[in-house]
Formats: sequence, C-alpha cells, structure tokens
Amino acid sequence: MAKKAPAQAPLIDVSIPTMLRTRLPDGRLLGVDGSVWLIRRVPLEPVVDAKSVDERMNVFTPLLAAYDELSAMTPVGVTRRAMARKDYRQTQLLMVNLNRLFNPTGHQLAGFLKRSFPAQVTEKRMLFLAVKLASKVGGAGGLKAAIESVTETLTVGGSPLSDYDVDLKKVDAALARCGLTTPTSEELSIANSWWNRGHFPDTVDLPHSDHLHVFSDAKAVRMADDAGRTNCHEWPEIPNHRTLTFATLEDFEFDFIPPTDPNAHWATGLLDDEAVAISIRGSIEPAKITRAELRRQRKRYMDDIRERVEQHKMERAEQDEMLQTLEDVEGVYGSNGGSPTLVDASVLVAFDGEVEDITQAGGNSQANLRIMNFRQRQALAEMMLCSHIRANPNLHDLPSQTVACSGIQSLSTVGDKTGALLGFTERDRQPAYVSPTAASTADGLPIFLNVGGTGSGKSQVLLWKAVQYAEMGGPQVIIDPKTGSDHSPTVLAAGGQVSSLDDLANSDGVFDPIRFSLRPEVGVEMAASMLSAIDPWGGNAARYEVAVYNALSYGVANGAQCVGQALHLAHNAGKATADLVNPVFELADSSPMFRACVGMNPKTKGLRIHDGITYIKVGDSHLDLPEPGAISQATLMQRVCLALVRMMVFGSAMALTGRGGAIHLDEAWVFLGAGKSEVERLGRLARSQNVLPELYTQRVSDALKAELTGYISRGLILPIEDATEARAACQLFKLDPTPERMARITAKAEIGDGESVAMNWNSMKALRDPNDPERRVMRGAVGIYADLAGRAVPVEIVLPKNFLALSSTSPEDIKRREAEATARELERRQEAALAVI
Repeated sequence: MAKKAPAQAPLIDVSIPTMLRTRLPDGRLLGVDGSVWLIRRVPLEPVVDAKSVDERMNVFTPLLAAYDELSAMTPVGVTRRAMARKDYRQTQLLMVNLNRLFNPTGHQLAGFLKRSFPAQVTEKRMLFLAVKLASKVGGAGGLKAAIESVTETLTVGGSPLSDYDVDLKKVDAALARCGLTTPTSEELSIANSWWNRGHFPDTVDLPHSDHLHVFSDAKAVRMADDAGRTNCHEWPEIPNHRTLTFATLEDFEFDFIPPTDPNAHWATGLLDDEAVAISIRGSIEPAKITRAELRRQRKRYMDDIRERVEQHKMERAEQDEMLQTLEDVEGVYGSNGGSPTLVDASVLVAFDGEVEDITQAGGNSQANLRIMNFRQRQALAEMMLCSHIRANPNLHDLPSQTVACSGIQSLSTVGDKTGALLGFTERDRQPAYVSPTAASTADGLPIFLNVGGTGSGKSQVLLWKAVQYAEMGGPQVIIDPKTGSDHSPTVLAAGGQVSSLDDLANSDGVFDPIRFSLRPEVGVEMAASMLSAIDPWGGNAARYEVAVYNALSYGVANGAQCVGQALHLAHNAGKATADLVNPVFELADSSPMFRACVGMNPKTKGLRIHDGITYIKVGDSHLDLPEPGAISQATLMQRVCLALVRMMVFGSAMALTGRGGAIHLDEAWVFLGAGKSEVERLGRLARSQNVLPELYTQRVSDALKAELTGYISRGLILPIEDATEARAACQLFKLDPTPERMARITAKAEIGDGESVAMNWNSMKALRDPNDPERRVMRGAVGIYADLAGRAVPVEIVLPKNFLALSSTSPEDIKRREAEATARELERRQEAALAVI
C-alpha cells in the first residue's frame, strides 16, 4: 500500500511583516531592533522632461545638499576609514511607486472627473530619506536626565527617546535647509506597506526562487494552497494577491561621468519600467576620508599595474585605461571640496510581476541588475523601513552624486493644483490641471496660448476646457470665426447657448465698445481705436484720429450710450464735421458687421453672456479676414471683420467681468496679428477683471513677430507639421528645439508605404488603429504643457468617450454624427406621423 504524502503545513509562514515598531508625528520611526530613525520626504520634479540641463540639476540639488549636510556631521579627526566608519551616518533612500485608479478627492470637479475617467490609472510616487539617529545619554537634560536614562536602559532595555533629542534637532534642521519635508501619516503608511499596495504591512508571503508572492487575505492564501504552492504558473487568478521580483544592482555600464550626462541618470530607466520600489542603503563617508583612502591606495594600485605590465599580463592600452580611471576617481573627490561617499551601499529594486529576463528591465538604464535568487524574502526585509537585515551580496562605494543625480526623484508633473483636467503626463500619468484663475491670483499675465497645426486637436482641447470651466461655475465665451464651423452639439449637450453671426450681425451695436465698456473713458478710447483701424475715410484715418476721439468724448459726456449716438450728438453740437461722421454712418447703413460694432439706437441691449457656455460662431456668413501676415494690406471689409472679431473679444471679456470666466478665441492669429498693443490691452483687462483669455492658433510666428512673448504666461504645444512654426512654438515657451523634440512635434501619425501602414508612436498626433474599420483611438494627442512654474512636460490629452463622440472634427466622426442626426429626425417624423394616425 502506497504511503500517503504528508500534508503540507498551512501557508501561514509570515516573514517579519514590518521592521517598524511605531512612528511618531514628527517623522521619527522606532525600529523593532530599538533603533530610531528620522524620515523626510524628498521633493519630486521632472528629470527626463526637464526643460534644460540647469533645471534638471536643480531637481538633484535637495538630495545632494542633504548628503553634504549629513556628511558634515561626521567628525574627521581620524582620516582612516576603518577607524572612522563607526561614526558614519546610516541612511536609506526609499522610492515607492504605486498604480492607483484616478481619484481626484477634494477637487471641485471630483464627481464629474471620476465619472468621465472611471478606469484611468495614475501613479502614486514618493521618495523618502531615512536617517538613523544617534543617542546621547541624558540628551540635553543634564546629570539627572543622564541618570534616569541609564536606569531606564537597564530596566526596560533600549535607549529612551529623550536620548535622541539633541541629534533629532540637528538632523531635522539640516534636512529642512535642503527642502525635505515631513511625510503625512498616509504617506508613511504607504512607505511601510508598499508591497501590499499601501494597505497594511502584515501580509503572508510565499517565496519562490526568483520571485515572491504576497497575499493580502486568508481567501487568497487558501486558493494558493489548494492550487499547489510549487507551480504558480498553473494557479487560477487569485484576488488580493500580487507577485514581486527583487533584483540587486550588480554594477554600472559607466565609470565616473559628470552628473549632466544623461547616462548618469540610471534610475530613470527603472522608473520607466515601472519599478515598484527602489531602496538605496549606505553609510555616508566625508570626502576628506575618501581622499585619504585614495591616496593610501594609490601606491599599491600603481605597483599592481606596473607588476602586471612587467609580467605581460596587461596591454599598454589597458594600462592607460586603468590609469585614466584612477585619475577620474581622484578627480571626483578632489574638485570643489569633493563629494561624500555612500560606503557599502546596497541597491535593491522591486518590480511588479515575475520578471523573466532581468537584463531587459530598465530600458535605457545604465544599471545592470541581477535577480536575488533564493533571497526574495530577505530582499523584501532589507527594503523595509528601519530594517536591520542585510541580504544584498553586491555592495558598492558610490559617490553621493551617483545616487542624487540618478534621477530617482524624477516625476513628470505639470500644471496647477486644481482646475480643468487637460490630460495626464505621458511619462508618469500625473493629472495635469489648468486653473482659470491661477495666473490672475499670482498677479501674472493670464493669457494661455494653445498652438497646433491642422488636425492637431485644438478645437477638442478648446471645448474640453470650456465644458470643465463651466462645470466649475465660470461662464465661458467661445468665439469661432471659421465659416461653416459648428461645435453646437457639444455646447448644447453641456447646457450652453449658441449664437450665430448671421443673427448677431443684425443686432444694432451688440459689440459697440461704448456699450460694453465698464468705464466711459475706456469705451471712448477703444471706439476711437476701432474706427481708426477700420478707416471709413478712405485712407485718411490719421487726419481724423484726434477729431473722432474728441467727438466721441463729447457725445459720451452728454449721455451717449453707443458710438453712432455719440457722433450724432457731437455733429449736432458742432463738435464734429460732416466729413468726419458721414462716412461712419454710411458704412453702418451698408455693412451689418460694421453696424454690430457701431450702435445707432441707444435703446438696443448689449451682449448678454450665459452663465454656462456662450458659443458665438460665424455660421454660413463669410467673415472676410485677411491672410495671416497681410493685415497691413487688408481691404475695408477685411478691416471691418478684424474689428468685429476684436470687439467680440473685448466685449465678451467685459461681460465676464468679476465672474471668474474664460474667453476662448479660435484662429487667434486674427488677434495676435493686431500687434503688441492689443494683447497688452487684453492682458490688462483680463487680469483686472479676473478673466482667462484662451487663444488657439497655428500661427505661432505672428506672436513672436509682435513681440508678445512677455504677455503669455503659459500654453500648450500640440502637433505642428510646419517645422518653422514648431520651432517658433519652442522659442515662445523657452524650449530648446532639439532634433528629438522637433521630430516629435512634427511627426506624422502613421508610417508606411500606403499598403503597409503602422501607427507612429513617436508622433504627438492622436493615433488611430489603421487596421480597425472604426479607426479607434489607441492614444490621444500629446501636447507639451508649459505651466506657470516654468515646467514643460508632454501630456496626453485624454477625452471621455461621450465627449469625444460629440466634439471630434474628423470627417469620419462628422459623417457619423450627421447620419445619427438624420436617423433621429427620421424617427421623430415617423413617431409624429403615427401619432396623427
């Protein structure tokens, strides 16, 4: 009779669930071994997406400074490492990166955004620096405190917390000077249980040779037990279970290179490969001690090289290379006072899932990793906060800049703290918000410029912003000067109102500057400027410039409510000649568009702005605008149309006064081409009235020619195929037009020979599957968002499906909407016919 196999012990072998015994509100951590640590959060900023090398180095500064500060606390009376290392500061740098569903808690549009993006995943990334504190018997309490400290140590065990007060104050002040901050309770909980996605640390785990299984509840444990522990590849899907792979940093594929070299940023590749956590432990050695060690080792090193050459064990080229390496090492520690060293540094990396080929991890990273075979559980224990376990066989002496400039603090984030959601950063999936009031609150220039070529997605960005701004309670005005353009479905679906220029043109003085200006003198100045720009006097505008200003001033001072009435009053009182007023009246009688800017009837109402979205479109009428760059040669009617567009802008801005709204101007070259003075006027008006001007254009060069760079606070660069305009966009937002950046901005969405077509993932255009009959969007358009803080980061414009269906301007989507509208109308008629029967 065969023997029955002995039953396996239940899978309840819990490794040490945490090395942290307790934590205090000030950031002190008490380890299970009696150690006391101080933990601080390191600020995160874009590294790969930094605008320049200088800005990238600024990101590294806090951590570099922290290592320098901690190094300065070590006495260097003795410069021998063997004798001095007992005083070295022990540190742990811990990066935690978790994937989470987008949850904009506390945001004004939290419910709206959660409904719009129910499955959107974002990354929660944090970087912590933990420093082991040194105790001093009695702390700062004198002899009595010292006696009490010794007594407590003998009776209870471990040093009293008061023994760490002196060192706590010193380390806390040093890290605060470097810009490090105290983590919140939630952040510390995540750091202490990152392997369980930040929920709680006491999990059951099952180590396999090259990966580790973590179970969050008893049901998951039972399912793994029932399926058999050995062959996890045959397990069913187990909820509340995850697999982690731990790897060690074996070496680097670089020697001593400057921190400005992209190859020095070895951690960024690991972050791109979605490393769950990176732990870097090490004791900080002052540069003076490292230099002394190098000098002592130099003679032995040189003798070894010479001996190997004499024994023909080394070629001349190899000798030169080793000598150069020695010089590079000494140069690192000999220039500018040198850098501290992390001696016996242990670098461990955790990845999500079972990593089959660790050599592929990290992408372009210069770090060579090796899986911690048969040490997976021990690797997790070493990566825990306050851990006294050391499992890594690969220890290094790393210059502090190798760690601080690794890019471990990289997080591509951009935008304001709240506002409309523009999209998510392409690299790290961080929400990118645009606040309609941030620029005005910061007393900066409020103009937001959106630039992009045809088909780049400008109109969709415009509508998506307007819908969200309106949801936040700010009235919106959209001015669309393109003949035949119609965004009515989106606006009406959002509860807005639509007005066509066909109707507005018949309204007497609806955009009359005297009528919509808050102060009479402003209205007079704007009206005089408008009439001079239109020049109804046949090229004699300069001759009548002063006279028309005086006539308007007189009319307004005597109660005039619009331009035509003011000129009538002035003429009747002998303050204006017939040759001044008659051309104005004649043009008002013959041109409805001019009449929209020049009111004749004082009882006509001015522009009324809806509390939601007011969409003003040209409709089927022809707005005869001059070609970009040819405004100075414009005909009379073209000048009238230009004036109408400008008055629509200023009239709308006036109507939004004090309401926290925004005005969206499509085809903004019309306005930008008017010159510096017009933008200055809009900037002054918008800032004082708390109005956000959003301009949309593909003619960036016009903004540069008009010297408007200093009047635009932020913007969005969408795909632009025209290389000249793409370069101008980079110049406008102070971006270096590198070949890589230019290639992305100008690249087409598809590559191929016509028969075989594939999506071009390097392109910033929206990507649609060329093999899908429905041409589904695989990735939204990407725009480089330049924010108020000076950052410029690529952001994927992610739009909800229901919004995309209404707003898309692609021919396929327009035909689909027209077909759906026709079907709905047919259905309505059929229902009406049946009702009659």
